[in-house]
Amino acid sequence: MQKKRIVLAAALCLGLSASFAQAKPAAVGVPNPMVSYDTVSEAKAAAGFTPLYLPSMTGYHVSQVWVIAGDTIDIEYTADGQVSTKFRLRTARCTELTNNNISGIYGAKWQKQDIDGIPVNIALVPAESKAYPDGYAAHWTYNNMLFSISAKNIGKPEFMHLLETGLVELSKNYF
Repeated sequence: MQKKRIVLAAALCLGLSASFAQAKPAAVGVPNPMVSYDTVSEAKAAAGFTPLYLPSMTGYHVSQVWVIAGDTIDIEYTADGQVSTKFRLRTARCTELTNNNISGIYGAKWQKQDIDGIPVNIALVPAESKAYPDGYAAHWTYNNMLFSISAKNIGKPEFMHLLETGLVELSKNYF
């Protein structure tokens, strides 16, 4: 009789565990708002607007491209010959977002600076490790478009050169 109870209890436990395993719903999470694209042209078509783009003649090349939540184009650049020097360039339309800072950098102390007649917010971004230099970020608005750049493993002179003689000027001339 004792053996029957043990066998019955074991069968009951196995049956319950099998029914729980079958009844367990699939894990559901928040979908990733970042969709990867192979080219800037594909991201442009998906988002429906042309992003601010840095030509490869600058010594930087596109390493990855995303569209974030359908309304922000995010382009990652890597310095030729220096894979640790990277920056992100983001573009969005003002009409689709409520926040004018699309950099993804939060908690930084932003300093406003006028560059070619455009107010640009610039911040120092501490490096992840003391082995690398600090990074920098900037964001600005021009002609109903939002722009941002965030860079790591880059010196301030190079960052400011990219910003002052490249990106802000390009945004002013092409948007």
